[in-house]
Amino acid sequence: MNNDDATGNDVLLLLATDGSDRANQALAAGLRLVGRPGAAVLVTVMPAADPSLVVGSGHAGPVMSPSQRDDMLAARETGAHAVLDAALDHLATEIAGVDVETMVLAGDPGEEICREADARSAAGIVIGTRGQGGLKRALLGSVSDHVVRHAPCPVITVNIH
Repeated sequence: MNNDDATGNDVLLLLATDGSDRANQALAAGLRLVGRPGAAVLVTVMPAADPSLVVGSGHAGPVMSPSQRDDMLAARETGAHAVLDAALDHLATEIAGVDVETMVLAGDPGEEICREADARSAAGIVIGTRGQGGLKRALLGSVSDHVVRHAPCPVITVNIH
């Protein structure tokens, strides 16, 4: 991948991690494959808060207070930032000299990664894949499969064994 697009602007890659060692190894391998981008956005996605935790649903009342939900979300966000910090450390060699922004997204991982790539007009997405078999992927779903099928740009998927 060339580091400049047709207009001479820096190419932006979106790098998606779940924080696992395999995901970070996959990002490093993907970056070695495509080369050093002009800029990158390193993202991880935390689950969105279920509103029924605070307001209840149907016959059941709330499970937690609004302040408990806020504490839970703050803890999730702290954990997500730790994931990004660890990924930055792991990718230090591959992203040296690259303008890298980190971002925590909330919601469905596949949808949020695609939405962010579209919003930023990313030239590409680099994401790891676990290489699940067809039946397991059909039953559990796959973030990388969703991204490949719905991304607004090319996707590099890397399977680290």
